[in-house]
Amino acid sequence: MAPLVLAVAATAFVSFVPSSHASTTPVHAERAPTAPTSEKLEAEVDALVARFLKRPGAAGLSVAIAKGDELVLAKGYGLADAEFDAPADADTCFRIGSVTKQFTATLVMKFVEEKKLGLDDDLSKHCPEFPLQGKKVTIRQLLNHTSGIPSYTDIGEAWEKVWPLELSHAELLALVKDKPFDFEPGTSWAYNNTGYYLLGMVLEKLSGATYDELVRKELAKPLGLERTRRDSNVDLIKNRAQGYGVESTPMGPRLVNDQVYGTNQPGAAGMLLSTAKELVTWQRALTSGRVVSKESFAQMTTPTVLPDGKNTDYGFGLMIGDFEGHRRISHGGGIFGFNSILAWYPDDALHVAVISNGEALRSEDVEAELVWIALGLPRPTPKDLAIPADKLSKLAGVYTIGLLNMQADVTAEGGKLFLKARAPGQEKFRLLYQGESEFRAEFDPKVKVLFSSDGASFRLFQGGGQFEAKRDA
Repeated sequence: MAPLVLAVAATAFVSFVPSSHASTTPVHAERAPTAPTSEKLEAEVDALVARFLKRPGAAGLSVAIAKGDELVLAKGYGLADAEFDAPADADTCFRIGSVTKQFTATLVMKFVEEKKLGLDDDLSKHCPEFPLQGKKVTIRQLLNHTSGIPSYTDIGEAWEKVWPLELSHAELLALVKDKPFDFEPGTSWAYNNTGYYLLGMVLEKLSGATYDELVRKELAKPLGLERTRRDSNVDLIKNRAQGYGVESTPMGPRLVNDQVYGTNQPGAAGMLLSTAKELVTWQRALTSGRVVSKESFAQMTTPTVLPDGKNTDYGFGLMIGDFEGHRRISHGGGIFGFNSILAWYPDDALHVAVISNGEALRSEDVEAELVWIALGLPRPTPKDLAIPADKLSKLAGVYTIGLLNMQADVTAEGGKLFLKARAPGQEKFRLLYQGESEFRAEFDPKVKVLFSSDGASFRLFQGGGQFEAKRDA
């Protein structure tokens, strides 16, 4: 079953939408075990990953877990290259997609601290070649996805036709520079790869260095991140994983090589390679104040609130959310052949990174299981209660999921409730009643839906994200 709210395709350098810091209502569960020892944790993780790698479309994984000041696990699993049966190890580097954005946001904040850049500077001050059509777009709006500039990864065929090409800045921006804005800057929110690409250009102009050089000099080298660098179709990069998609055949699903693409195209929105171990090392440094000031990091992790009061649950290159009541700061990425997740649980002093080089194996699913293991959390055991007839009729209807601008149908059939998003690839799934206003998805009990008492709205919790939906008039 496809996930309900895949905001953009995996090829758009991100694999899911922002998350929320609001606590969630716990589902009925078994008694929580204690957190395992390091030896037991490694054994449990090994067994868990072995099960995931048996799934169709799986290739390899890079996994790392840190608790407090201790790196308790950093390993590669499965295959880095399926054609050569080359195994992945802890130093195999993978594409991290939009996890790159927190590196970009951090560089911006370092420049702000050094007074080289202002968050409320107009983009035209630094990139006058990009036409703003009479509007003012600030650096802050690029960071928090409220600029309204069209995202080049969302324009369909015009971008797809040039996937294999190494585009210059001018050639890539030409894809969107004459298109109308999606909304007035600052008034709404839409995940935007063009915005972060432009931030990379701003950094390059202010420094006189390429984005890759900045990452290496300002971030990777000081922190000892030897495997973190830009992707390239030209450079020889030792121990680099190949990415894979999956294709349906009459004999069943089979691995296929990922889409060829120009590695310049993601830019500061998603061009980096890394390992799970180095992502955890990076995150521990960032969250401890060793990269930017505590004040800068606080801005990066403060959710943006729109003029209408809507909380976007997105800061600067980071998503603010929770997992089964545990606060979570994270970001994921999805790019041709790969997907990734890097998450920090501040109240639990836990850092988890997972990177997959198989598009069909979602790193987010692996990460959730790892958190249950590392924290000794109970697995959700959803109930399946009978739904009162008056509640069925009250909840059925058409809703709009605001930040996603997506409609969803809630239908009552044979005394059961179902939900289906009106988007390509989405399937109808059953909602299991937990009592009061809570439902869980039958296909994945981690997915939760809370309806308001009057049936006028619901909140969807998935992958650490919270999405509000309102009944259509």
